[in-house]
Amino acid sequence: MKMRAGLALVAGLGLVTGCGASGLETAAGTVEKKTSEAFLTTAESTWHSQVDGESNKNLGADARCYFVTGADSTKSLGNVACGPIRRLGTPEKQVWDVVRIEPTGGDKPGLQIPGNEPWKKSQVRPDSSNFWRPDGKKVAADADALAAPAAPPAQAGLTEVLDKSQTLQLQPATDKLVVPDGTVTLKGIATPETIGSDTDVRSPATGEKFVVAVFGVAPTVDPLTGDGAYDPAKPSPKTVATKWTVTVGSQQRPVEILPDAEGSATIPERTLIASVPKDTADVVLTAVNGPVTQTLSLTTGKRTSTNAAAYYRTGTMATLNKSIPTSQVKLGSDFRSKFSYSLGRAALTPWDPEAGWAPDGLAWVRVEVESSLDYSYIVYDKKWADPLLTATADGAPAGKPSVRNSLEAANQSEGTVVAIAVPATAKTVQLKAAPRMNFTANAISQGAVPRTGTAVYPTLTATATFN
Repeated sequence: MKMRAGLALVAGLGLVTGCGASGLETAAGTVEKKTSEAFLTTAESTWHSQVDGESNKNLGADARCYFVTGADSTKSLGNVACGPIRRLGTPEKQVWDVVRIEPTGGDKPGLQIPGNEPWKKSQVRPDSSNFWRPDGKKVAADADALAAPAAPPAQAGLTEVLDKSQTLQLQPATDKLVVPDGTVTLKGIATPETIGSDTDVRSPATGEKFVVAVFGVAPTVDPLTGDGAYDPAKPSPKTVATKWTVTVGSQQRPVEILPDAEGSATIPERTLIASVPKDTADVVLTAVNGPVTQTLSLTTGKRTSTNAAAYYRTGTMATLNKSIPTSQVKLGSDFRSKFSYSLGRAALTPWDPEAGWAPDGLAWVRVEVESSLDYSYIVYDKKWADPLLTATADGAPAGKPSVRNSLEAANQSEGTVVAIAVPATAKTVQLKAAPRMNFTANAISQGAVPRTGTAVYPTLTATATFN
């Protein structure tokens, strides 16, 4: 429709020029040519005083002011339009600044801009209208297509993370990085010519390009508890916050990828922007948590590290549901005990809140253990023997035991999670629980029989299968 309006303008200008000597027609009468010319000169001077000092604009070579009239007449539609002027961030064709005018009346009508009347900046040319000047100067045919000004350059080496959405043509990407204090999942990557919008749009610094990644963040969930794997309010000796950097060549640029610990733990969309030298082959997001370093290419959208592998497997939960009913152990005349326990669920994960990261190439099999104990605690002190669990993984002996692989180490008699290390690639893990409780008569039980001993309870086996 606006293209048709432009064509009508060209045809209409010939008609306007022929009757220009009669001046501008208004509701109060015709404003003489010299009066309308003088008014337009003043309006144009006022407009230039406002816009000439603006930055980030493209002012047309023949920018001037016009009366807005009917499509085929010199009848005023009550506005003056000045331009073309294309400001940074404005859409195509919004190149006219418009202000309302009104006739002054009297025997010889004049024109005025009402007091405190605001200029409407960056408007589209009104439909079914013409732009007319008493001196016959016409609007350039390509005025409405005036190009946008060049976006100002961003700071060299810019690296920032924004929560504000950006208008981007994204290449799909879905890989992620998982650390105890959060999971970062890509939504897409891009190398846009500019970033930002409206007056905030920026181009890369000289010799640089933008590399952009859009991602979401969420807590890393402990599969056994359903809670976040990392609770900043309950730190353990093994828990550390992840340090994030963007690697550009040999340069490490720190970034804040995860939200503030006191804020929302889940943000659906964040945008990482890095301005890097044009010849940079790859830009890498690096996460360092304790001894474990993980990497993700922001150029390909692919994870480039292979450690912490269990975080990226599916089917890492197994239901065991094996139990030993209450069994009694009596030794000598004084030691009496009743004990029952069960193995609930098992999860394969590279990190445990108490044991920390599994050794390189291994993962923790974390097993829920529920137990109930009744024994002669008045007479005897107890200590559970290590290890509670042993395992074979895909037929081979398991790896390094966890420091928390007994009921005693967990310091809880009713329920706990016991961990044991297995190869990170393990699919079938045979678990064997063999509870043994060492006991010793206390100082006030001089005649206790026996003085010391070990209560051995029934062994329980279970198989955990992972994909």
